[in-house]
Amino acid sequence: MTAPREKKVLVIGDPFLCLIGAAAGADYLEFTGKCDDVEEIISKKHSEYGVIILSRTTTDKCGKTIDEFKERYSNILFITVESPKILAEIDPKKYYEEMIRKYIGLKISI
Repeated sequence: MTAPREKKVLVIGDPFLCLIGAAAGADYLEFTGKCDDVEEIISKKHSEYGVIILSRTTTDKCGKTIDEFKERYSNILFITVESPKILAEIDPKKYYEEMIRKYIGLKISI
């Protein structure tokens, strides 16, 4: 019995996020503000990826395109994250406490 073929990870975002993705062995596309580039890479190579990580800026700017891809390629996990540059400017404790409260519905002190 053979194991199923593992799919790759694609990171789309600013240079900081792409650098982290590259260091982790993921494919990456530096987002320059052109949604056509995002659409092209996902359309052409969607079968190669199991996870696509997008910066919040990419999702905000290309939301309609991303939503269409989420529907079309339901086998791909799309994850939106904040840019490391943005995260460096905020208080991580407050950020994660708010995220937990938002998604779990409980206030948990970190």
